[in-house]
Amino acid sequence: MSLKLVSLASGSKGNATLIFSKNTALLVDAGITFSRLCDELKAFGLSPSSLDGVVITHEHSDHVKAVPKLSSYTRVYSHPLTVKKIYEKVGDIKNVADVDNYEGGFTVGDIEVTPFRIPHDAEYPLAYSFRVGEARCSVATDIGVPTLGVLRNIKDSSVVLLESNHDVTMLKEGKYPPYLKARILSDKGHLSNDSTARIVSKLSGHSEVRQLILGHISENNNTEQCAYDTVHSMLEALGDDKINLHVATQYKRSEVFETL
Repeated sequence: MSLKLVSLASGSKGNATLIFSKNTALLVDAGITFSRLCDELKAFGLSPSSLDGVVITHEHSDHVKAVPKLSSYTRVYSHPLTVKKIYEKVGDIKNVADVDNYEGGFTVGDIEVTPFRIPHDAEYPLAYSFRVGEARCSVATDIGVPTLGVLRNIKDSSVVLLESNHDVTMLKEGKYPPYLKARILSDKGHLSNDSTARIVSKLSGHSEVRQLILGHISENNNTEQCAYDTVHSMLEALGDDKINLHVATQYKRSEVFETL
């Protein structure tokens, strides 16, 4: 049994990640246009109606842009408090799955889904881990600060998409207004490259992570190379050659990462 993960888009302008097994296909978020989403799915022989569902992390537009239209074709899995916020922002969405004890986890097809809390300025933000048999992967972005909960929930995944949003110096010296800088830097904002490197230092030698994909990289306050170099330097300092580092981008889907 295996699970595959591919980032269809990752960044401040839209996020969508495809998780699929032999029998089941799920999206994590749908924050890009519906037309682009359809085009990306075609590359895997999929369509909106062939998806088994979309799981939502939180209600911000870069994570739910296509959800109203997508919900006509597939089921939506989201915490009730997040569903309420999406209703308030974009109006009614269809086919919301009724899940008892949402945070306790649920199964879609042959994929076991485990939500876990993250610190972010949304109503009820969640990240997710996915499992089929012994195969496990995780998607964790939009995290204000590293927490033990995040570490505990991603350490058993061999493939992890983890936020590395900004370089602190670039953000502080950049053109964003003070209130927005403060939001990003807050405990309910986004992970800096340095914070992500600290998470990696805790994972190194103490986790199953083998493929680490850096995501949600800011176009204005970071670069792909800066994010990569910061985390890679930590891995080099630790002498860790088991974690392979990659970068997910805004406008091009990633390679397919498989966990066995």
